[in-house]
Amino acid sequence: MEQELKKDFGQCDLPLFEEKLKTAGTVLIVGDNAGETVFDRVLAEALLPLKIIYAARNEPILNDATVQDACDSGLDKCATVISTGCNAPGAILSQCSDEFLTLFNNADIVISKGQGNYEALSDCEREVFFLLKAKCPMVAGRVGVNLNEYVFIRHDGKSRLNGVENSGKTH
Repeated sequence: MEQELKKDFGQCDLPLFEEKLKTAGTVLIVGDNAGETVFDRVLAEALLPLKIIYAARNEPILNDATVQDACDSGLDKCATVISTGCNAPGAILSQCSDEFLTLFNNADIVISKGQGNYEALSDCEREVFFLLKAKCPMVAGRVGVNLNEYVFIRHDGKSRLNGVENSGKTH
């Protein structure tokens, strides 16, 4: 874990994210896997006093975070925890609940975690910040990084997300 924490991001749109935070009121975090919910709590706490909504799966799918995992990690103490309503390994919008879709469409900022959520949401028509490790060559190529690099990138909701159309490589 120490080695992973020392790695630089292959692409990082943190300055754009920080600019968006200045005017944001709500942040929706679409969770990834169960083991990360402890780190997601740290992220959610760092974003307070904004209204934080954390979305997870209702039932276990692969190693994806469930609502119960999120609550067990204490996320319910600093965020409103909801289900995406989708039981696929990624928030496929056509399979998500109306509650999730309303929050997804109306949140000031959406942070989508993990490769499964990236694959499900990378062509959506709203701005999304994707936080993931590119674990397969196709995704790595699409976001313009090397295999197994971390990315925090902004999708503008208009263009197809890839390394060329992204905002650029920054560290």
